[in-house]
Amino acid sequence: MSEWRVTQDHHSNLGRDTITDGVPYLRITCPDIPWQRRRAIAEQLTGAVSDLFFHPRARLTREELREQTTVHFAPYRENELFIGARTPEARQAIDLTVELSDWSMSVKQQRRLAHHLTPLLAELFEIPPTRLDGINIRFHPYPPTDFAVGGRLLSDIVPLIGRLMKRLASR
Repeated sequence: MSEWRVTQDHHSNLGRDTITDGVPYLRITCPDIPWQRRRAIAEQLTGAVSDLFFHPRARLTREELREQTTVHFAPYRENELFIGARTPEARQAIDLTVELSDWSMSVKQQRRLAHHLTPLLAELFEIPPTRLDGINIRFHPYPPTDFAVGGRLLSDIVPLIGRLMKRLASR
């Protein structure tokens, strides 16, 4: 099996341990940036997340996974976000939070995602290596009974064997 690792300049195949039919949703709380830059960041994150979630034995092709990955920006303007009653600007800090939702993510998957996405987010948002503590990734794993697509529960769409394989492979 193979894992996709995101590096600053390219994606490389390293040895993956999960089978997934996940459709990742990323919600990014960040400073307000121009839409052109948001689009470029969304493109990079979609590619990286698609690579991290893709498995050749999963139901979705790489292109289908890419087309179903959502990146949602929730930008804040100056004086709209406060930490310790001060804005990130007043603290001379960045505050970037990515909420990543997908069904049945294991701790092992979450650890791998955090490890690979943090440097990419730092690069995309121009965060220096000394300020990585300003990047937060919040995981929202959920059981396939807690999500519906087109009026059908995910548990009714993905066969039981696929759900079991995903759970076993992600441990």
